[in-house]
Amino acid sequence: MSDNEAGGGLRAVYDGVRAVLADSAGARAVWGPNLIGDPSFAAVALRAAGASWYWAAVGFAGRSFWDVHVGILPLLAGYSVGLHWTPAVDHEVRPWAQIAVPGGTLQFAAGAGEYQLLSSDSAGVAIHSTQSAVDVALSISWRVLSLEITDQPGTADVCP
Repeated sequence: MSDNEAGGGLRAVYDGVRAVLADSAGARAVWGPNLIGDPSFAAVALRAAGASWYWAAVGFAGRSFWDVHVGILPLLAGYSVGLHWTPAVDHEVRPWAQIAVPGGTLQFAAGAGEYQLLSSDSAGVAIHSTQSAVDVALSISWRVLSLEITDQPGTADVCP
């Protein structure tokens, strides 16, 4: 699925997640294209790597969005959904990541500079439909929030 083809369906995923999280104080939906001009180091690195900005995500209050978030990425036949985090917080996130994404498949995305623990099924990394991507992203987000790991004072936060 190209960025242009993914945009409409991916926007539906984002809108679905955003609608459910509208009243959440602990989590918020993030639309990748809104962060293209973000001045943070992580965004600069993504631009330098030529990364696509057609993605959606869930960020958590009190946490740097770039350090830990639920990522939703377009694939050829749907979407991957998982918990994404940077090496800077690996020591903190890895111990509870499998609780947030039970049975997930871990990979390191060099272009993004992050670990991605992706939702999996018996065939490997799960490919989700639009509604399934919304449901899985929200499920992972609720698990992260239930772990109460988001109250870290002094961390920067991106608020698109």
